[in-house]
Parts: sequence; structure tokens; C-alpha cells
Amino acid sequence: MAVTLSDLVVKSISNLPKNEGKAFLASQLKLTCLEDDDNLRNAIYVDFLYDNLMFAVEKGFTWRQVCTVVTFCDGILKDSKDKDITDALQFLKLQSFELADVLGQRNFPIYTDFVFQTYLRHFKLFKYVFTQERDILKPTVSLRVETPADPGSMKQSKPELVWEYEKQYESIQREEAEHANKRLEEKAKTLETAEKQAKERLEKISGVQEPLSKEKVGELIQEIIGSYSSLVVEKVKCNIADVQEDLEFKLARTRLPRPQALGPPPRFNLKPKTPVPTPKKTPPKSPKSERKKSGNSRSKSRNK
Repeated sequence: MAVTLSDLVVKSISNLPKNEGKAFLASQLKLTCLEDDDNLRNAIYVDFLYDNLMFAVEKGFTWRQVCTVVTFCDGILKDSKDKDITDALQFLKLQSFELADVLGQRNFPIYTDFVFQTYLRHFKLFKYVFTQERDILKPTVSLRVETPADPGSMKQSKPELVWEYEKQYESIQREEAEHANKRLEEKAKTLETAEKQAKERLEKISGVQEPLSKEKVGELIQEIIGSYSSLVVEKVKCNIADVQEDLEFKLARTRLPRPQALGPPPRFNLKPKTPVPTPKKTPPKSPKSERKKSGNSRSKSRNK
């Protein structure tokens, strides 16, 4: 039995967005689960009717003509899905007289051209979809689930944010330790090389036995100063590199978004303590001073 829709239903479908319009059309046809893989045939069927309906609406067909188009496309699909294309053309020829009377001279050739460009061009594909049953492949996998032996261990679990934070924090600390060890090795090699060069210069200077001129003494002094200066410079460079890398790792730890469950960072105090003034301690009075005060008071009383 061919589908018949009322003018009100067609108007409602055309005024809705595409997905909502197709859903409303499916409800009128009493079809459900269009998005399920097991019902792809229903989804294609609804798409076919919806495309024909909207084509007629967009071309300015009257609402009665739109309803006729839906009934016609549903009939040609159902009557010719298990036949050859010649039978489909014969059905179209037989129905063309009645269809032409409804659509008129303007809309009839427009719609028949649309049918040739869509349905008849892909006739074999439509025939295959609506006659051949799909092989539904549903993999079945047996999965073994092992529960923890001690359910009490689940109490030690952490929220995901806390776990991620601690994991990143430990990664930064581990990287910092690796860089520190590497810096110590490089620092030892650099200082060893600088000390070796300074020692070689001193040995060269100490081996001089001939009388030295004033200019030669000045050159030797400059070499001694240069040897010690280069050693100091290398030490300063190593210390600067250490401080710079330490600051970079501290900033990396600070930039980590700390979960609220861990509370404020230990390096910050939300409520700084107000300093309490320390009471001044008065030195204890010596017995001599007490005697002097008592003697002065007695002399004053006698004078009176």
C-alpha cells in the first residue's frame, strides 16, 4: 500500500530542519531506530521519500502536488524494487498520465527529470539494497574480568586529577635529578681541565732558571694571574648554570595546576601570622642597689 500524507503533515516536515523533518516523517510511517545499523534499509527509505518531498517543495509545487509526489515515489520504489529497469520504466509510463494531470505541464517534466537523474540512474543500487539481506557481523569476544583480591586496597586510590598531578610532579623531580648529576659530571670535567692548564703554566714558570728581565717578570705575572682567573671564571660559569637550571625546574613545578583536593601549596601561606611584639625583659635588681636606695631614703628623713 502506497504512502499517503496530508497537507498538514507535509507542511510540518518542510518547515522543520532536515534531521528533525526526517524523524517526523519516520514517525508518520511508524518507523523507528533509523540510526541503528540493523535498520539501514529504513533509513535509506526515509531519505528517499524525504528527498522527493523537499524537491517538490523547493520547486514550488502545491501542497496537493507534493503529497502526490510522495505517493508516487513510494509506489515506484515498492513496485519495481524486485523487477528490471524496463518494468520500472513501464510503471512510470502507466502512472505518467495520472501524474501529469496532477502536476500540470510545468511541474510534470521537472519532476520526471528528477526521477530519471536520481532513482533510475541508481536503479541497481536501490534494487540491491531493498532485495538483498545484509550480512550482519557482530564480533563476540570473551573477556575475563579479575576483581582485586583485597577490596580494602581500593581505599588507597586517588582521584584522577591528583594522580596526574603527582605523576607530572615526580617526572619533573626525576628530570631535575638527572640534570643535576649531568651538571656535576660536566662541572668536574671543566674544573679538572682548567686546573690542569693552570698547573702546566705554573710548572712552566717554575722551570725558568735564567736571570729574568723586568718585561719577562711582567709576562710571567700575567700568565699566573690568567691561569687563576680562568679557573675562577669556569667556576662562576658552572655556578650560574646551576642556579639557572634550578630556577627553571622550580618554575616548572610552580606552573603545574595543583588540584584543590591537595589544598594550598606548601610554599604559600594563605593567612600570614601577625607578628607578636616580644616583651622587654627588665634586668633583676641587685641587692647593692636596694641598699643604696634604702640608705638614701634614711638620710633624707634625718635631714628633715
